[in-house]
Amino acid sequence: MGFAYQTALELTRLIAARNISPVELVEDVLQRQEALEPDINAFVTRTPEIALAAAKEAEKAVMAGDELGLLH
Repeated sequence: MGFAYQTALELTRLIAARNISPVELVEDVLQRQEALEPDINAFVTRTPEIALAAAKEAEKAVMAGDELGLLH
C-alpha cells in the first residue's frame, strides 16, 4: 500500500479504525527500508523480527479494543 508519506497521527487513526493493522504497517516499513538501505546505508543493525513481534502484540491490543496511546 505504501505509508511512507502519511503522518504518525494519520497512521494511528487508520490503525484505530482498523483500516490497517500494525503488522501491515511494519511490513510496509520493512519493505521500504530494505529497498532504500543499499542507497542510504542508514542502519548498522536491522531487527525485523523484533519489529514484527512488537507489531503482533500491538495488533492483539487493537483487536481486543484496548485504548492505545498516540504512539503505541
